[in-house]
Amino acid sequence: MVKDGKSNNGAVSNTQGVYEIKVPASSTLLFTCLGYTDQEVKLGASNVVNVTMTEDAQSLDEVVVVGYGTQKKKDLTGGLAVVSKQTLEMVSTNNLMDRLVGQVAGLNITTGNEAPGSNQTLLIRGQNSLTASNDPLIILDGIPYSGGLADLDPNIIENMSVLKDASAVAIYGSRGSNGVILIQTKRGSQGEFHVTYKTKLAIAEPMQRIETMGPNEFIRLKQDMGRLKNNYSGEQLDPLVGSIISASEKVNYAKGITNDWQDYVFRTVFTMDHQLSFQGGNEKTTYMASVSYLDNPGVVYNSNYQRTNVYASINQKMNDWLSVGLTTQFVNRETGGATPNLEHAIKQSPYGIYKDETGAYYEEPMDYSNLPNPMKDVNADQKRTGRNFMANGFLDLKLPVKGLSFRSQFGYNYRSQMNGTYYGRNTVTGKKVDGRAELANNHTTDWTWENVLKFDRNFGKHHIDFTGLFSMQEAQYTAASQSGEGFVNDDSSFYRMDGAENKIAISSSFWKENFVSGMFRVNYGFNSKYLLTLTGRADSFSAFAENHKWAFFPRLPLPGISARRASSRTTPLGSTC
Repeated sequence: MVKDGKSNNGAVSNTQGVYEIKVPASSTLLFTCLGYTDQEVKLGASNVVNVTMTEDAQSLDEVVVVGYGTQKKKDLTGGLAVVSKQTLEMVSTNNLMDRLVGQVAGLNITTGNEAPGSNQTLLIRGQNSLTASNDPLIILDGIPYSGGLADLDPNIIENMSVLKDASAVAIYGSRGSNGVILIQTKRGSQGEFHVTYKTKLAIAEPMQRIETMGPNEFIRLKQDMGRLKNNYSGEQLDPLVGSIISASEKVNYAKGITNDWQDYVFRTVFTMDHQLSFQGGNEKTTYMASVSYLDNPGVVYNSNYQRTNVYASINQKMNDWLSVGLTTQFVNRETGGATPNLEHAIKQSPYGIYKDETGAYYEEPMDYSNLPNPMKDVNADQKRTGRNFMANGFLDLKLPVKGLSFRSQFGYNYRSQMNGTYYGRNTVTGKKVDGRAELANNHTTDWTWENVLKFDRNFGKHHIDFTGLFSMQEAQYTAASQSGEGFVNDDSSFYRMDGAENKIAISSSFWKENFVSGMFRVNYGFNSKYLLTLTGRADSFSAFAENHKWAFFPRLPLPGISARRASSRTTPLGSTC
């Protein structure tokens, strides 16, 4: 680029570094390349300017989170993408996954349900299976996390790393076959105690509505269908006398009443997001705590969502060789309300009956049983409560041997979900059966205990980084559900299931699984130029076949894949960056 502060005159070199640019004499050229330090060159008498770019040392020395530890970016041999705190804060949204969109090459985020608080689908290595799960493994503060990312408060996330290549499988075994997402939450820092309050207030509405026919277009369509399909003519095509529309539609047509059904389904809402955090520390102790509350009613009628997050973290340096820490999170989310059926709304006739004389929703606005009123059950009493508690404690030891350290970490996660719905006599479904109630509860508990032995030391021009792991994990799930119809009145909602008289159904389920794993990783570097990584992991899983309870996942260096020569500190302009 020509550095004159006025023009945008610039050029891009080809792969051989050749470029051509027309500039005034005595101009200054600014050369830039991603990952390299900018350079300025003042033109002289020569018409040829050769420049050698220098790698950005700060970028290369950046420490990034990898599986079971950290590494400098320049020492990585596998595929890894980092999303920093600054990048995450560029997008103002209360859903963590929305902040990842477009930030990592190869990470696809798709949405199947736009209800507030819903989890999107993440794909890192594409669709690997038609029947099994394609979800990546989530590691939260070093511990596998099975909850939803929508439960996490984006404001407490420090950074994220995405492992995309074979290293993910080798480090995390079979569970890493779909890629791995490493999430690191914020920690306290040394300095004075300070309090931070953030708030976001917004008005939300649908970006656009689905285009449908107006009343006149709808009548013309019905008339055209009558002529072409049934050979109607004359009075047969008259909306009141003929039969091109249903009896219910004729009632509103005669009165000149029309309905835009999307007015009933969509709404404009006010959302708010608050966070109060505390942070501070000294040389021995650092701490951080935060409380956040999100209220998002949702632009679809009854799609209400409230989320409360409580987070606390404390790290204590006991002495020169021992450090301990504890991180806890509690999430409470409340959703509820039967939402209308959007498909039924956009297929309704503008002359369909919305409500009857009593103010109740008309069951079949067009007299078609396959197109009921989209609002028919919105008066149902529905409540969904989800709770998630996480605790993660660690102990770090510096052993007497130089470069040798040990870390023991234990994580516990408890999740519960309660779903209750009662269709009373003020709903179409409940009116037919004198009330219908459904109640379901499930509980998931998992714990992980990981022990990591690490040796990191330089021997002259040689650098050795060894990581060894022994891990145990257990998870179990219990669920129970019941439903019934026929209640004396609607007063007890779904809280008195024993009042049901008909179609009583009860079910329950349970599963439990165990992991035992061992892993080693060796990073070797010579003269900061040649890098080699060897990794292997052995997993024992209770769901593996009998007599085949163990599986080994190695990662060996292959030319051009794992083992590589570190890039030199200077690169001619035009070389691949």
